[in-house]
Amino acid sequence: MHKTDQRILRLIELLIFQNKISYSVDFCKEIGMLPATLSKIKKGITHFTVNQIETICIKYNVNANWIFGLEKKVFNMPGSIEITGI
Repeated sequence: MHKTDQRILRLIELLIFQNKISYSVDFCKEIGMLPATLSKIKKGITHFTVNQIETICIKYNVNANWIFGLEKKVFNMPGSIEITGI
């Protein structure tokens, strides 16, 4: 599985943990993606698109540089959590 996909899947878990979404289907709905596509991403069949990544960054204030593995800071806000090792 591509590292970018792994980071976004980790982000979904984090958003659920932070109660920003209840389920992964909520995430899919918010970014305009079918839940079946998320299943295909988890299996490595397809990947998140540039448009989906852009929507994720806007809707959830996510640091695009974190998604692409360039920075540790997950969100675009002071005091954001940092995740490494993905």
